[in-house]
Amino acid sequence: MNDLLTEFTRNLNNFLTGRDGDDKGTLIKAHSSNLQALGDFSFPNTITAWHEYMNEEADLNNSNFLTCVKKDAADIINASSKWKLSVRNVKFINDRVHLFIDRRTAIRVCLECCTANNHWIIQKLNNKQNVACIDPSCDGASITSLRVKSLVHAINSLVAINSGNLPETSRIVVTSKSSNMCGAGQTVLCGPVLNANTNVKESILSGEDFIKLRQNELMLIAHHKYGLRAGTGDNWRDYIAHLGHSAVTFELLQIQPSSAVKINFDVSTGCSKGAAFILYNCARLETIIRTFNERVVDGTYPPLPQIANIDFSLLTQEEEWALVLRYAAGAAGALAGCGARPHTLCAFLSAMARLLSQYYRKTRILTASRYFCYTLPLSINETLTSKTHYLTK
Repeated sequence: MNDLLTEFTRNLNNFLTGRDGDDKGTLIKAHSSNLQALGDFSFPNTITAWHEYMNEEADLNNSNFLTCVKKDAADIINASSKWKLSVRNVKFINDRVHLFIDRRTAIRVCLECCTANNHWIIQKLNNKQNVACIDPSCDGASITSLRVKSLVHAINSLVAINSGNLPETSRIVVTSKSSNMCGAGQTVLCGPVLNANTNVKESILSGEDFIKLRQNELMLIAHHKYGLRAGTGDNWRDYIAHLGHSAVTFELLQIQPSSAVKINFDVSTGCSKGAAFILYNCARLETIIRTFNERVVDGTYPPLPQIANIDFSLLTQEEEWALVLRYAAGAAGALAGCGARPHTLCAFLSAMARLLSQYYRKTRILTASRYFCYTLPLSINETLTSKTHYLTK
């Protein structure tokens, strides 16, 4: 899987220090907000921050790091021209060096990478071997057992995707009982599901009851908040069934696995609105894609051109750039950093859905001048729906 952001960080670290460095311990920071003012990456320009990289011949009396290593802004721009993500501008703000990626070329690279990564991940999941299993004593009908089963599935998917980056393990047993040591291999403790009103482990509602409760709630949300009309056919029932199951899975996994998760079972409080918000944004994207395809068929729009022939200069909004760089391209790093912690992926999806919603509210995507920018929602849809799929299927 091609992780463009990590690759850029490694290239920059190697250019500055002559070493590949540790990705987790790097001094190079990838920004997540205010990209127009602060740039996309930055690093400290003080010698003290980089002292462990300095050799004995370095002049430690220099005022800043770049001077000490005999490099400047132009050197960074020139070196990055050979990287997949190149630097367009460099600014010095306080004691940090801020780098601005060349968006014109990076958007195409990021979207091509996103598409290739999604195809690669699908192949991995189709050929996955389950290394995680449920502790037999936890295989019941309770909501806590449902959380254990959901965690098993998520771990199996994440291990399949990151098999090349994780230490080899023969067996992972997921249990909700801290006293159980399930033989050889690794044991992952799954915290219980507590009733938020009583603060004790929920024992009345079963996992199946919880799913049905959320299905009913989501049907109300779909009707009252999002204006979706209830259908009577099998497709509508299947859609609500899938939506409810997905919302429950997200709700159970959004907290660190070893910690207890508190659930409010009062439908009137709209407890699954967070999950519904993400899933509804998936529906928004799918609607845009379906509408575009219908208009291609009726002749309103020509077919989408090849990505190499698209002029991405129309993508000038900050939300568009953030969706491309931080989420379409950043999904690979988010998946690689999950390990057996699907709650970090839930946080990534929540942040992505919030930004997408902001963008959707103020942007008309399917207009005559911007129809071919449909490539952006197409790539974001692949990222959002496929990452949710890892948790729920």
